[in-house]
Amino acid sequence: MSLLMVRAWSPAAAALATAGRDAALGAAILGRGAVGLTGVATLALALVLLSSDDARERVIAAAVSATGEVVAATEAPSDTPVGDAPRAEQRWSDWLAVHRRSGSAEPAQEHVTRYLSRRYRVAENAVRQIVGQAFVTGRSLDLDPLLILAVTAVESSLNPFAQSPVGAEGLMQVMTRVHSDKFAMHGGDHAALDPIANLTVGSEILRDLIRRGGSVERGLQLYVGAGNLPDDGGYAARVLGEMGRIRLAAAGAVREALTASRRADASAAQGVATPAGAPAPAAAAPAGGSAERRAT
Repeated sequence: MSLLMVRAWSPAAAALATAGRDAALGAAILGRGAVGLTGVATLALALVLLSSDDARERVIAAAVSATGEVVAATEAPSDTPVGDAPRAEQRWSDWLAVHRRSGSAEPAQEHVTRYLSRRYRVAENAVRQIVGQAFVTGRSLDLDPLLILAVTAVESSLNPFAQSPVGAEGLMQVMTRVHSDKFAMHGGDHAALDPIANLTVGSEILRDLIRRGGSVERGLQLYVGAGNLPDDGGYAARVLGEMGRIRLAAAGAVREALTASRRADASAAQGVATPAGAPAPAAAAPAGGSAERRAT
């Protein structure tokens, strides 16, 4: 290349190099800007969800509907074989799909749903189905639906897959092997993990025990398997206490009910000794049921 050509090419090459550096710098700035905008949008969405209970619950409910899983405060250890777990979760997902709210529920049911959802950290959509079914079952059996929900809350924390080491299963922790005949009409023992079947069978058992015992307190003692023991470990008191808070929420005082539940939990955390010979408190068992189970 001649000297003339070299002298002519040098300014052009320098200009091209400068343009290339400018283009790379611009691309880098645009990339950082895009990342920044994405972060800002994500932060804004998070702030909206945190500040809006309705938005947050819609996201949670969508996740439950998509996965078929209940979002609970504590995970109950399960003795269910690995092969049975997908079927149980599919039954729960199918039940949610079939029983999805088609219209507005009763105001009392909505208040109770809000209370139980926040207390036990379960998605509102799932709790709404449980509450609605408890009202239907209770009315058909002439049994207080709030009592059914209180037993369900104490027994399983609203986890339809809860299982105790001795065989109590489902929302109301029914002893499946003891009441196999009652589940036969619902399709067999596997129906113990179906929310409707479990609530129905558990409520029937509870109603019959209350009639046999002559009072709700005595029926609860029989339900937890403390009929022949001098003390039920505070089980009846816990259920009736939760029933009172659910009743408070049903009247519209959801915040007051949640405050009362926190006080009750704080008192329980202080450690009240269980009398010798009494069954362990239902809330202390890993699956929400009593460790010394049980007639039901």
